[in-house]
Amino acid sequence: MKKRIIYCISIFLLFTILSINIYLNTKYNISLFQYLSRSNKITNEERNWLEDHGTIIYGTTNNNPPLRYVDKESGVVQGLVIDYITALSIELETEIKLKPLLWNEAVEKLSLGKTDILDMFASPERSKFFLFSDPIYNMRGVIIISNDEKNINSYWDLRNKRVAALKEDYCIEFLKSNVKDIKYLETDDVKDAMLLLKENKVDAVVGDEPVISYYRTALGMKNRFEIIEEPMYEKKVVLAVPKTRKKLLNILNKGIYNLNKRKIMNKIQQKWFGISTPLYKEKVTEKFISIVLIFIAIIFLIAYISYFWNKSLKKEVKKRTEELYISRKDLEITFDGLTNLLIVLNQDCNIINVNKSFCNMVRFNRKEILNNNCKGFPGILCVDCDNCIVKETFKDKRNHQKEINFENKIFEKTTYLLKDTTRDSHRVLVMLKDITKVRVSEQQLLHSNKMVAVGQLAAGVAHEIRNPLGLIRSYCYILKNKKNREDVKIDKALRVIEGSVKKASNTIDNLLNFSRISSNKWEKVNMRDLINSIVKLKNRDMEKRNIEKEIDCEDNLLCYTNTESLKHIIINLLANAIDAIPNRGVVSIKCSIENNKLLIECADNGKGIKKEDIENIFNPFFTTKPRGKGTGMGLYIIYNEVQKLGGEISVDSVLNKGTSFYVTLPLRWEDINEREL
Repeated sequence: MKKRIIYCISIFLLFTILSINIYLNTKYNISLFQYLSRSNKITNEERNWLEDHGTIIYGTTNNNPPLRYVDKESGVVQGLVIDYITALSIELETEIKLKPLLWNEAVEKLSLGKTDILDMFASPERSKFFLFSDPIYNMRGVIIISNDEKNINSYWDLRNKRVAALKEDYCIEFLKSNVKDIKYLETDDVKDAMLLLKENKVDAVVGDEPVISYYRTALGMKNRFEIIEEPMYEKKVVLAVPKTRKKLLNILNKGIYNLNKRKIMNKIQQKWFGISTPLYKEKVTEKFISIVLIFIAIIFLIAYISYFWNKSLKKEVKKRTEELYISRKDLEITFDGLTNLLIVLNQDCNIINVNKSFCNMVRFNRKEILNNNCKGFPGILCVDCDNCIVKETFKDKRNHQKEINFENKIFEKTTYLLKDTTRDSHRVLVMLKDITKVRVSEQQLLHSNKMVAVGQLAAGVAHEIRNPLGLIRSYCYILKNKKNREDVKIDKALRVIEGSVKKASNTIDNLLNFSRISSNKWEKVNMRDLINSIVKLKNRDMEKRNIEKEIDCEDNLLCYTNTESLKHIIINLLANAIDAIPNRGVVSIKCSIENNKLLIECADNGKGIKKEDIENIFNPFFTTKPRGKGTGMGLYIIYNEVQKLGGEISVDSVLNKGTSFYVTLPLRWEDINEREL
């Protein structure tokens, strides 16, 4: 309880201090801290500084009526600000000398320390060079345009417009920081800028409201030109001093404070305008401020009591809201972070939500996808409306799964019912998982298992066949030794038997060499022998189709490579070439070495490949063959094996003329040399 009382008192004191600060700022344009830390009287030290420094020079502008200008008849500098500077001089009991200059000259001389004070708007850019006093009056920056100009209603509309303004004036700095592409015409005084507007050489003039208003009347522009009602800004004007004269700044602030207490600016305004204008604002009266502060204090106490009783509930609500927000954000991040494609559909099969993976797949952003029907994405989302697993999930409220093909990829499509207890309708989450690599791995594993089985079968068959072949060869030898040398027919028959036995034995050797289980290591291989052994296995297929073979390879071409991968590459290239020739043709295989690279070219004069199919031929399961005639894995296996060996593969094809595949594989000659040594 004590803590609550202390807390309440602390808040009330803080509010009281804040109210006093507002009152001081309203009445004297200073904060409570400035009021307490600053003595209102000039100290002896400050008085000595003024005497040592001598006359204070005010670099006034000479052509900005009614603020400051040189009277043409008397040659005396006059104006509202001049009267204020005079009052400040009297208050400080120090002479302030007026030095009429152009505005840009006044700013430059102040920055060089050749003058002491100048009234201006404070800004970050100007703070690099000057120190700023407490405010002395308020000023509005305005825009004046022709009555015929309908496109300029605020300073935002000044883009790509011609705007005239006083050199080094704050309004230029303000516009440059807020609006781009304005064409500025900077003049030495506001009058020149107004004349440019009058002559239609610019689209608008910007500057201080009193000066613009004065020249609008003085130059007879009141009927044809108007000041935009909405000002660009309304800021407090301060006295700027060089950064090296901080002591002078403290002295000026004391004088400004005392002048504000006596409302000198109000009296000066009444002299020039007859009424109080926006140059000085007394926001509210003291009595009104007091009433408002008391009323606010009472409201604060009532509000605090209400706040105290509801504090626990609000904290809990806030905590739960934040937890829900964090949970929702985490869910969104997880939803978008999943690599699986996720789509949420309502009962009309309209898309409610999707994740980034789906957006990337269909190449649309989320906004373009949402609220569209699933039929807008055929092939991947809408496959078969009659057997739609989304509709089945809505109907039987169970999960369903099927595989679909899209853009040469295989996806596992699974549906999940999302129950919503707050609504009558449910939704379905569709998850599409890319299982292409899984299916490819299964096909490759199946292929490997088949090759193992073929190897085992070949070894068994070779053993069973070689035994009778050995007997035939032995008995043939016996018959040759015991036969009648003059029997020509028997001699010819024995030669035929021996030739057939040798041919069968060579066929078995080729089959064993190709199908034997490899260690998948790099080893030395004779390319001519390897190609011949593979071609012999395909001789029967080529003979059936009347296909001639051409092999261009040196007899002693040795390479150190992965024999197993090379077998896969050549056998699949040869198989594709044979399949491309329906009847009568030529298949050529060229093999050579250039620049430490093995070059293999397999060409045929078959039916060729369509241009639109070439970019897809290396994708898994892509095939142009009739159903049951091909799996679409041959060229994919070639591509993978070439990549595994660090090589490259390319293809040239002309429809109905033929196709050529080019394989380039890097060689490791040092390994051959080491093994030969």
